[in-house]
Amino acid sequence: MPLDVIEEKNLNDAITYALDYPSMVLAHVKASSPQGSLIDIAYGLYVGYVSGVFFDGFLQRNKRFLNDDEVSHFNRIVNEQSQTIRMKIKANLHL
Repeated sequence: MPLDVIEEKNLNDAITYALDYPSMVLAHVKASSPQGSLIDIAYGLYVGYVSGVFFDGFLQRNKRFLNDDEVSHFNRIVNEQSQTIRMKIKANLHL
């Protein structure tokens, strides 16, 4: 069973929040990354941040970890947002 509507909204809210407040992710990238891989590292940090926030909230709300179908649905949603995340990263890094 995929994520329900509420959990899907929670995931989209975490993605939106991370994109609206990029300084928490991008400050680390600017300080420690070589220029060539800046966008890839920032993308990984964004996805890691969103995953951590969502998985922690899911566990607190449901008292269990995601099952295989829910993880698949999570990955599909993040993949659908990947272009938006990369464009926002480029804009905030002024690339």
